[in-house]
Amino acid sequence: MSVIKAAISFLVLSWACILQAQPYAYITNQGSNSVSVIDTETNKVIKIIKVGRKPAGVAISNDSKRAYISNPESHDVSVIDTESLSVIKTVSVGGGPLAIAISPDDKSVYVADWYEDNVYIIDTDSLTVKSKINVGDSPSGIATDPDGSFLYVANRDDNTVMIIDLIDNTIVNTIEVGRAPFGITLDSERKELYSANVQSGDVSVIDLQQQKTIKHIKVGDFPYAVEVDKKQNRLFVTNQRSNSVSVIDRNIMKKINEIEVGEYPEGIGLHPDNTRLYVANWFDNMISVIDISTLKVIDEIATEDGCRAYGQFISKH
Repeated sequence: MSVIKAAISFLVLSWACILQAQPYAYITNQGSNSVSVIDTETNKVIKIIKVGRKPAGVAISNDSKRAYISNPESHDVSVIDTESLSVIKTVSVGGGPLAIAISPDDKSVYVADWYEDNVYIIDTDSLTVKSKINVGDSPSGIATDPDGSFLYVANRDDNTVMIIDLIDNTIVNTIEVGRAPFGITLDSERKELYSANVQSGDVSVIDLQQQKTIKHIKVGDFPYAVEVDKKQNRLFVTNQRSNSVSVIDRNIMKKINEIEVGEYPEGIGLHPDNTRLYVANWFDNMISVIDISTLKVIDEIATEDGCRAYGQFISKH
């Protein structure tokens, strides 16, 4: 009987661990120099972590063990251990680190420097800058492909997206998009890249096989970031000055809906279970949670001051 009881206890504990292993959302709060950690099972803030000055960008490692936070005003990146929920290292990076992304193998973090027009590459073992790539004017968005071959960089003040070959860190193409591109998102299966263009109020669709922009889709006022819903074949776009999220049907490449959220929405992330979107509303200090089946806001989560959550801010588990 003792063996059976031990086996049952083991199964209960294992199941409890599985239940607790819910994805967390790491929300940068620019006004309070902090990150709010949200348990997406309960939609409650479970911890506030102090980081550098004016945090903005977020990148979660693919193994969900670290969160990397860009701090433009203190010119550094905070490295958060997701088990202890504490900062384990601060890495000095350039003059204004903003957009941030991570390689598929978790070995490199790419940081776009808004002021120095560089992408800095951080080695995640040593947590030091190992190299940099000179790009266009005011790089603001950044994305990596799943096989780690290419890096994509949106240059806000050049109205371009650059494609960088990561084998030798060289620029292989520069593609014109709309005015003032900011957030960019890749769908590698469709071989498409999406750029939210702040000043032209649209999303540019780049065909990566043709290496050119094939469509501009009108959305709201000052579009900032894009998220892909592959299951329903849609795009979701935050519109800063419309206080909304535009819904684009990729079958017809047109906007089909507009969802009202909080004031000045910026970062947007799809939950790994593909049922909810999390939208950071900078001026309202709160997260809007959207049910993607009904396209309705179903919850609001208070954060600290000036939440931005720009980048991949939800862990995979």
